[in-house]
Amino acid sequence: VMFKDSKIYVAGHTGLLGSALISKLRERGYSRVTTKAHTELDLTDERAVFEFFSGEKPEYVFLCAGKVGGIVSNKTYPADYLHTNIAIQDNVFEAAQKYEVKHLLFYGSSCVYPKFSPQPIKEEYLLTSPLEETSEGYATAKIAGIIACKAYNQQYQTNRFIALIPNSMYGPNDNFNIESCHVLSALICKFHEAKINNV
Repeated sequence: VMFKDSKIYVAGHTGLLGSALISKLRERGYSRVTTKAHTELDLTDERAVFEFFSGEKPEYVFLCAGKVGGIVSNKTYPADYLHTNIAIQDNVFEAAQKYEVKHLLFYGSSCVYPKFSPQPIKEEYLLTSPLEETSEGYATAKIAGIIACKAYNQQYQTNRFIALIPNSMYGPNDNFNIESCHVLSALICKFHEAKINNV
């Protein structure tokens, strides 16, 4: 049970998901929520992550941080998406285990499901056929995070690592740059542009 005075760390607090989570936690009276900007804590740096967890000792971690982008960016930089996200996940998961975090909630992505997944999508469709090629690097990293939750729980005989796969999202603090945004934000941009141009 997460208490109002529990020490909470939200990684990725400036993005769409993280900022919404921060807002809800504060609205509900959680008083010890910690955040760190990327300039303050590089989650791809193992030593920095371990120092942060050692000093801060968070009880609950919400892992919203990661390299995210739209189709063009994912298609152009698949290795960057794969490497950066796996590094973040690896460092945060290992620090959470070492410093005995009570629960870590990892946010996956709906792109982890197969390209031609039956609809509506069910959890059991994960890893049943090929991914969408344009987001394969990012999706593979997110799949690694989901499997890491299972692996840490199994090896350490715990249930502290939880994976959640939200569906497509949009809202405040989303990226609405048409070159790098996700599908829903891109659609909203196009609708907005059409409205302005009376199309």
